[in-house]
Amino acid sequence: MLSLLPRLRIGPRLSLVFSFLLVLLLLVAGMAITRFGHFSQALTKLVAEQAQTAELITDISAGSEDAARKLLVLISAKRDQRVLAYTAIDAANQRLNKALSQLELRLPAGPRHEAFMLMRGRLEEYRAHYGFTADLLEAELFEEARRMLGNETEASLSRLAEAIRDLSSAEQVASFAEATRLREQIASDRDAVLLACLLALVLGLGLAALVTRSITGPLSKTEAGAGLIAAGNYEHRIDRQGSDEVSRVSGAVNTLAQAVGDRERQLQHQANIDLLTGLAQRAHFIKLGDEQLQPLLANGGAALLLCLDVDRLKTINNILGFEAGDAVLVGAADKLRDLFAGGACLGRLGGGTFVVLLPLPPAQGTSHALQAQAQADKVLQAVQHIVCWQGQTLDLSISLGMTLFPEHGQGCEALVRLAEQAMFESKRLRSHASLYVPTLEAARKQQLSLLSDLQEAVAHNHLRQFLQPKVSARDGSLQGVEALVRWQHPVRGWLPPSDFVPFAEQTGRIRQITQWMLERAVRTLSAWHAQGLSLSIAVNVSTLDLQDPSLVGRVATLLSQANLPPHLLHLELTESGLMAAGPEPIQMLHALHELGVKLSIDDFGTGQSSLAYLQMLPVHELKIDRSFVDGVNFDARRQELLGSIVKLGHSLRLTVTAEGVETEAEMAVLRNAGCDLVQGYLLAKPMDTPVFEQWREGYRPA
Repeated sequence: MLSLLPRLRIGPRLSLVFSFLLVLLLLVAGMAITRFGHFSQALTKLVAEQAQTAELITDISAGSEDAARKLLVLISAKRDQRVLAYTAIDAANQRLNKALSQLELRLPAGPRHEAFMLMRGRLEEYRAHYGFTADLLEAELFEEARRMLGNETEASLSRLAEAIRDLSSAEQVASFAEATRLREQIASDRDAVLLACLLALVLGLGLAALVTRSITGPLSKTEAGAGLIAAGNYEHRIDRQGSDEVSRVSGAVNTLAQAVGDRERQLQHQANIDLLTGLAQRAHFIKLGDEQLQPLLANGGAALLLCLDVDRLKTINNILGFEAGDAVLVGAADKLRDLFAGGACLGRLGGGTFVVLLPLPPAQGTSHALQAQAQADKVLQAVQHIVCWQGQTLDLSISLGMTLFPEHGQGCEALVRLAEQAMFESKRLRSHASLYVPTLEAARKQQLSLLSDLQEAVAHNHLRQFLQPKVSARDGSLQGVEALVRWQHPVRGWLPPSDFVPFAEQTGRIRQITQWMLERAVRTLSAWHAQGLSLSIAVNVSTLDLQDPSLVGRVATLLSQANLPPHLLHLELTESGLMAAGPEPIQMLHALHELGVKLSIDDFGTGQSSLAYLQMLPVHELKIDRSFVDGVNFDARRQELLGSIVKLGHSLRLTVTAEGVETEAEMAVLRNAGCDLVQGYLLAKPMDTPVFEQWREGYRPA
């Protein structure tokens, strides 16, 4: 049975063991009941035999004594009375004989039987003397009978009584011995039953331990195996023993481990390999790159990391759909795979950005920078091509950034990050390839630190409003000002707009600056309006502001709170910003126009707007960029162009303002061209508000 248990299922196994234990318990109980029944019967028999024996001995003793009393009656009785007494004496003797026969049959050989034989002999002796006495009475020899009765007969009766007592004592001794034997047997059987119970208990515990171990052992192995599988060791398999429930659970865990392992490998593959191009994704590329760079670092080798991005991918996706964009990406990946058939690590970072890590041969009179440029030229020549997709030709061009190992970094992660920066610099400069420059990293870190500083500057009023006058080109009267932002950094001092405005536009902080400028301009206008001045203030609005639907509401709230005429506030929008924002801002401009705010197109002439587009805009002013004003007095053709721009603005019923006027000659050309307003260093540089107030009070038109 022990060898059979592990092969049984848990249910039958437990049933078998419990049944065996139950049978064993029943056997022990049956043995105990049988022995106790035997003891009960023996005790009952012993008590009955003792009672019967005692009764027979009592009958013998009583019969002897009764015969003796009858004999006394015979001595003093008459003849007819003696006849009746003889009859009673015979009946008593018969009963006595019967008791003797029964007692003899009951007494086994031994001391009791010997005591019985002695008593029987004494009884016969007594009967003999009794008979002699009766004969003397019949012969009417009463004196001899009395003497016989008082001597021999009484003496034999005494000896008989003593023998009867001896028999009773022997019977008591025998009964005590039998009772003692039974008690010893009971004690012995009790010990046997206890031993059987103990053996049953030990056997039951052994079977329980065996069954428990046959269950808990495989369970422990299954639990340990499941723990290893849960820890990621999906190749581990639990050893199956038998076909019980635990074994089936182990098999299920093994199946689960196989499925999870396959799924994990599939997910790992999906996480490591880009499904579209089949190239390594970012994290996997960095891991492979570090493995490739490690021997180069030990051997003093060099490597080049190229980061290239497909230009205009978003435009392709928006116009032709993502299928077209995917086709472009697959084509670029195939070109890279063909170009670097061996020895290079390829990856896709996401979107249209790819990376290539390749070892560089030892430099023999050629710098690593030149080798990098040569590789960049190969990549540009191989990847940039015409892609045909569903009859549509797509010009695939890329922007490329490069980093060198170990000059720029000793880890693949750092090289990728710096190469991305170089790639973004290529896009910004509109160059095809750029090698990472360490100073670029320092500038980016400086800009990054400015991000939190700029937010603090807005919150703690570190920004300043500078004002530059706008005067009439005809009579020189002051018409208004343009508000310009300046930053008084608590550590770096005065920061020019070029140091933080482009960065603010890239990060979205320009909206906070615009809001600060609007609030400060409205506050200044409110103060002037209270003084009776009707000067206007122009505030520059960025492209991000044009895409903010809350701009109109914020401007209306500021004007309403200040109780200010809306036409005193001018908003300047760059021509390039309007073009980049698309058609959406036109509705916002109409809302601002209906609010009463004046709108200006700043830097006119530098963008690509058409006359039809300008006619759609509800603007009031054109501001000619300073590039058209600088040195215009030396070039007749530029003077004609300037005059054409002024006429164009007037034909659209717009006020024309020229920026960047620095000389009297330039001013004269602008007057002759019919320009309405001018601003520039010839009149005044941008000034802090208190300084402008002093300048305004002392200003006199020329």
